[in-house]
Amino acid sequence: MRIIGLMSGTSLDGIDAAAIDVERHGDGLDISLLGHATTPYSAELRAALEAALPPKQGSTRDVCALNARIAEAFADAVSRLCTRAGIDLASVDAIGSHGQTLYHMTSGRPETRATLQVGSPAIIAQLTGVTAVGDFRVADVAAGGEGAPLVPFVDYLLLRSDNEHRVALNIGGIANVTWLPAGCGPEEVRAFDTGPGNMLIDACMRFESHGVHRYDRGGALAQSGRVSQALVDELMEEPWFRRPSPKSTGREEFGEAYAGDVLQRAANLGVTGPNLIASVTALTAHTIAAAVPRECDRMIVSGGGVHNRALMTMLQDELDKRSVRAVIERSDAFGMPVDAKEAMVFAVLAHETLHGRANNLPSATGARSGVIMGLIAPGKNFLALMRALWAQP
Repeated sequence: MRIIGLMSGTSLDGIDAAAIDVERHGDGLDISLLGHATTPYSAELRAALEAALPPKQGSTRDVCALNARIAEAFADAVSRLCTRAGIDLASVDAIGSHGQTLYHMTSGRPETRATLQVGSPAIIAQLTGVTAVGDFRVADVAAGGEGAPLVPFVDYLLLRSDNEHRVALNIGGIANVTWLPAGCGPEEVRAFDTGPGNMLIDACMRFESHGVHRYDRGGALAQSGRVSQALVDELMEEPWFRRPSPKSTGREEFGEAYAGDVLQRAANLGVTGPNLIASVTALTAHTIAAAVPRECDRMIVSGGGVHNRALMTMLQDELDKRSVRAVIERSDAFGMPVDAKEAMVFAVLAHETLHGRANNLPSATGARSGVIMGLIAPGKNFLALMRALWAQP
């Protein structure tokens, strides 16, 4: 099947799109990447998203409007990818869309759990003519899970090894790890969010630059500063870091309100400018390294944080302190470019949904059982797609 995956994460940078050809063979997959592209959000649409995120309160009308506008942006990302990669949209069987998360809170009592993504797959299907699969998290939450992380299901299919202990690390707005022991079965996989990835660094950069810079390009400012260990130690007292896994997080815990608290704590300690950026970068490195088992042989990294040289250097230093001798390698070496991996994941998840196979990993999300995640929104190709699927053995 030919599927386009769409992903937009907590950094609100824009939409990553990746087109793949995928076939399943037994308990493995054959995947070929046809092309990938990133379509940035417009400044106006990003501002509308930020106004709807916790702790701010967008109205029901605002959220409904965003649901349509984000879907239109996702459909446009599909068109841009096809043009850039020379793909005929008529050759695409399906679209798998993560959507844009507005709210995700699954800890605590079942009646308090909720997850909301905007970017209606039905609108994407109508605008592109291609059947779309989206709203993946809800089924896992209904089965008692966190609804995240979802990437470990594909990490298990594509990155596990018979003779190496591996960790798959993605550093987006939030960082998350997947532990893949050598020769593991799905029940042995462990995966969880480790805390802020780029999110806190980005927030502090916006503050320090008075909104001129949205991120620390290449980690240059962090490299010019000195880490305040006193600030890092104080931030490590955040109760979330002591929560047992499986666990997931987002802007609810580490968004604007948390960043404001960090800035106040830093000011109290006299930590500003490059020293502040170096310190919050060190926090990300510390919390990631703390989640890596000592016996790890190889760490396969992806996400925007890979481009932050200061962060990657600090991460290596933290691993060395913990006597973790893992080789750090980019996901590109495994056929998944660092900026395309998560979009590719949602293409694979859509593939499994359409084939009626469970595509969550209970050992990672905490769900009671495997479930088929994703709601299917028929496009113009729906009947032909179903006939092709029914014809398969």
